[in-house]
Amino acid sequence: MYLTNCIPRALIGAFSVTTEAAMKYQQTLVKLFQFSIVLMMLYPVYYVWETDKIYSACQQVKPGMTYQEMVIKLDHHFGLGLSRITGDYSQGEKWQGWVESHASLAGYACEIRGSGNQIAGVRIVKGKQIAP
Repeated sequence: MYLTNCIPRALIGAFSVTTEAAMKYQQTLVKLFQFSIVLMMLYPVYYVWETDKIYSACQQVKPGMTYQEMVIKLDHHFGLGLSRITGDYSQGEKWQGWVESHASLAGYACEIRGSGNQIAGVRIVKGKQIAP
C-alpha cells in the first residue's frame, strides 16, 4: 500500500514543477507582448519627432553658407550631424552629405551638396532617392 501512495505523490510533485516552469514561460511571453505593444505605441511619436527635427534643420541650412556654419547650426541648434559624406570639402572638391533619420524604415534624410567650403544645395530625400 505504501508504494501506491508514493507513486501519485511523485507524479504530482513532477507535474507541479513542470507547471511552474510553464507558468514562468507564459509570464515571460506576456511581458514580451506588453513590451511590444508599448513599442508600437511609441514608435510613431519617435518617428514624427525625429523626421520633423531633420526637416527643420534642413530648412535652416541655406545655399551660400560655409561648411563650418552648417556643421555648427546642425550640431548646436538641432543636435544633428552628417551621417555620411562623400568628397573632401577641405580640398575644394565637390561633396555630398546626409543627415539621416534612424527612425525611418524606408529612409528619410536631408541631403546637402557643396563645393569646397560653400553649400550649393539642400533637399529632403526619401526612400530610394537616398544614394547608397
